[in-house]
This record gives sequence, structure tokens and C-alpha cells, in this order.
Amino acid sequence: MYILGITGPLGHDAAACLMHEGRIVAMVEEERLTRKPHSPGGQMPYLAMEYCLSHAGITLDEVDVIALSWDQSLIPDTKIKLPDYFNDVNNLFPKQKIHYRKLPRVEVVDHHLAHAASTFYFSPFETAGVLVVDGAGEDTCTTLYHGQNGRLKKLDSIHHNESLGEFYATVTEFVGFDWNDPGKTMGLASYGEAVYEFPRLMIDAKRGYHINIEHSLHMTQVENIWKREFLRLKIKPNASMRLYNPVTFRHSDHLEFAEEHKNLAASAQRALEQAYFSLARVLVERTGSRNLCLAGGVALNCVANGKLARSGIVDDLFIQPAANDAGAAIGAAAEIAVQYGYQIEKLVGPYAGPSFTNDEIIRSVEHLGLSYKRADDVAELAAESLAQGYSVGWFQGRAEYGPRALGNRSMLANPSVPGIQNHMNHNVKFRESFRPFGPSVIEEEAGDWFEHMSPSRYMLKSVNVKVDKRDKIPGVVHVDGSSRPQTVTAETNWRYYDLLQKFKAKTGLPMVLNTSFNLRGEPMVCTPYDAVRTFMTGALDVLIMEDIVLKKPQVFM
Repeated sequence: MYILGITGPLGHDAAACLMHEGRIVAMVEEERLTRKPHSPGGQMPYLAMEYCLSHAGITLDEVDVIALSWDQSLIPDTKIKLPDYFNDVNNLFPKQKIHYRKLPRVEVVDHHLAHAASTFYFSPFETAGVLVVDGAGEDTCTTLYHGQNGRLKKLDSIHHNESLGEFYATVTEFVGFDWNDPGKTMGLASYGEAVYEFPRLMIDAKRGYHINIEHSLHMTQVENIWKREFLRLKIKPNASMRLYNPVTFRHSDHLEFAEEHKNLAASAQRALEQAYFSLARVLVERTGSRNLCLAGGVALNCVANGKLARSGIVDDLFIQPAANDAGAAIGAAAEIAVQYGYQIEKLVGPYAGPSFTNDEIIRSVEHLGLSYKRADDVAELAAESLAQGYSVGWFQGRAEYGPRALGNRSMLANPSVPGIQNHMNHNVKFRESFRPFGPSVIEEEAGDWFEHMSPSRYMLKSVNVKVDKRDKIPGVVHVDGSSRPQTVTAETNWRYYDLLQKFKAKTGLPMVLNTSFNLRGEPMVCTPYDAVRTFMTGALDVLIMEDIVLKKPQVFM
């Protein structure tokens, strides 16, 4: 039985996921293919659907069920008014966009249930509390579930006007970032002090939290309510300037941050964490389980996740790599599969996107008129390049899904090189100087370098770097002494693990700096052409795509 999970038209981060009898066959976000970050404007993931079907060697006619990760019947008038376009599901699948003879059966899964399914069914737990926190589902922003006996039971929910995600996103806009960039606010928070209070947001021992905003108000008014609160705190909204970058020959936005903006970010982060922890306590009390699964956009807040993991509230924590709306495509497909009696295959790795052969890569490189060489051992070559202080674009196998690069579409560097963090931010990625980097580390050695370390294979938990190790790896230590490691095993990614082992043999370090293979404001690269363009635009020294190697003239190896 084939099930095609879809997310996107009623939100952002459009994606498609194809499952076959409980196993993920293919998954990709639409932005990787269209090159439009976050797929704004309610896009249908036609290219993602096309990839999933092509990878499986089937057509839409051979799909048994299309699973939509939203239930439009649950959307209240106080949130959005749907156009008539959505009244007929056939409008979502026009034949000029995707070919079929007869549209498969279409099932709907409400948005938060899709999020919950995307994490619990793929977790190692038999029973767990499941917490979904995001901007908003159809009519809710936070939902609590009990995962048990292979099914999900809804326990409680919170009205969409009381959204933690909307609160944090409004702070993100207020300090000068785009609504879709809460991770930047999280990074900025480490530079400020949590001096502001938000009286509307109250901890509630029974519900988790409460935000004092009328439920009768239209959701579009919520953002303005929060902005008025910030103005009452005598904080001015931040605005970017357009500056010319002589390296890229283009203008880009540049932000300067006053202390009040850093402090607002820190205060919002504290408020979010307090509500987050309170929700976790409620779930433990109501389910009797000290296992916790997280999903929704707020579950990408790795600082809060790391603190929650160390809080003692829960014993174990699971977050799947596409915790944002893209992951709802996975969850919608999984929920329908469970309803049809299939067992969901546990998650080993998120590598389910497009891949390219050496011959396909060579054709792209030769078409661009570039010189290349073919290497016998790319892990050895990459390790030697990194040991010499060069930066490496690492493009291998099937692309990972989720917003974190996990070793298949990554930019790598030596974390011990002085100034490497500034170099990667300014010259390679052209992004804000305060943005931190995380490492990919050999899993069995992570505990020697990081405090309270447990396996963290999707880079979604922040931990503290041991004090005596911080000066050895300055490139992956944030201003507060924390880092966001990805632990790597041979089982999860054998070629990447081989690179780490060979880098350790040369340097004594069991880790490399790992960041997503993209420039500021762009999606992660997907194709060889994307990778070459990014390599040629920024200051990456070496590009390794499967066994094909390109290098800049200044690289001696």
C-alpha cells in the first residue's frame, strides 16, 4: 500500500512523503526543488510529489491514499477564510501539474495529529507523552497526546490565539528578522539578559500555560497585541539596512542590535522555556510516562530542548528531524498507515531525498565547463583538506530532510582553526556574525567533550561544552559555552562516520564543524548545480560530490 503525505497549501514548508506499508520511501521539501525558502504563500508541493513518485518508479495512479496534513473543516472564521478553491479537493491536483487517470482516495489528518504522528510513531518508545507546539494548527496552537499501544490519544489542546509559536515569531520580527527565522532569535538570545516580563503569558499547573488574549479576536490581531506589549516596554522595533557586499556583488539586509533587542530575545527565550517545561510536567503527570516526543515548529528550539532534556522532568526525549510543518507530511502518511493496520518502521536516518550518481555529477560539472578530478577515497581527501584548514562542501547520497544538515548536504570546517566561525559566517555563508555552528561528532566519543551528553542524531538539542575543551574547538562553541552537536554512527551514515574517524586520526579531534550547505536566505542545496553555484559564490575551498572533487586555485592538495 502506497500513501502520499502532503503538507503546504494551508501554511508553509510544503513537502511530500511517500510511504509504503509503514516505511518511508522518499521525502523532500518543496523548497529544495523550487529554491524558494519555506515555500511561502501556501504552495502545493508538486515537484516534491513528482520526485517521490519517480523515486519509487510509480505514478499517482498507483498510490492508494493521499494524506493531507490539515482538516479545513476545523479552521474557524477567526483564523483565516478559505477561498472557494479548497472546496473541491480536485482543485489541489490539476492534471497540468501532476498526471493521473483517476485521483486516489484522499484522507485528511488534522495538523497537530499529523505532527504528533511524525514523532511518536518513529520514536523508540512504546509509551510516551507527545507535545505539539507551533504557530497554529487549524484551531489550536498546542496539543497534548498520549502515545500508547501504537496509537495516539488526544488529551488537551490550547486555542490558537494563545500561541507560543506566534509569540516567539512576533519577537523574531520585532528584533528585525523574518517571521520564518526564529532560530536567529534563539541565537541572539545568548547575547542578552532576560530582563523583561510578559504578564499576558502565565504558567498554569493544570494546562501548562495560559496567554491572556481573547479567543474571539481574529488571529491576525494577535501579532499586533504582542507588538503593543513590546512598545509598552519601551522597546523600538528593529529595522535592517540594505548594504552592498563586494564579494557577492549584490545588496543584502544588514542588522544592528541594540541591547534592548538582545534582551527582548533573551526574555522571550526564557518565557518560552518556562511554558515548555510546564507543559512537559503536565504531560508526565497525565500520562504517567517520563518519555517525551516533541513536534511542531517550536520543537526546533534546540536550546529549550537541551534544557528540557537536562531538567529532570523527563527521562528521555525524541524529536524527529523535520519537526516543522514539512514533517507533517510524514505524520499524515504515518497516521493513515497506522489506521490501515501497518507498523511504522522506526527512524534510523533522515536520508530520503534526491541523490545523484558520479556520471550525473560529471555531466553537470562538464556542462558548466569546470575542471574536476575523481578521488578513490573522498573521506580521506576531505579529512586531509579539513586538517589543513580548508573548508569543504560535502554532497553525498540522498539528501536529508528537515532544516539541519546532517552530513549529506553539509559545509564542513576544522573547529580548532582560530577565527573559523567568523570566516564561515562572513565569507562562506554571508550571514549574521552572531550565528553559532554545531559539530558532527563520533557518537561514542561525544561524552568526552560535552556535558550531560546522550545520542543526538538530528542536531536538535543544545548542550554545554566541557570547560577544559572549549579552547580546543572554538569554532563550535557559542558565546554562552553551549553547542548543538550531531552524533554520528556508522549505522546512520557510514561515509560521514568514516570521514570523522579519518579526521580524528589526523588531528585528535573526533568532530568537524557542520553547517547546512546553503548561502544566507537560500534553501539547502539539492542538486549538483545548486552545490556548484554555492561553491563558486562563497569562499568554500573544496567541493566533494560523491567521488567528484572540485577545488579553488588557492587549495594545495
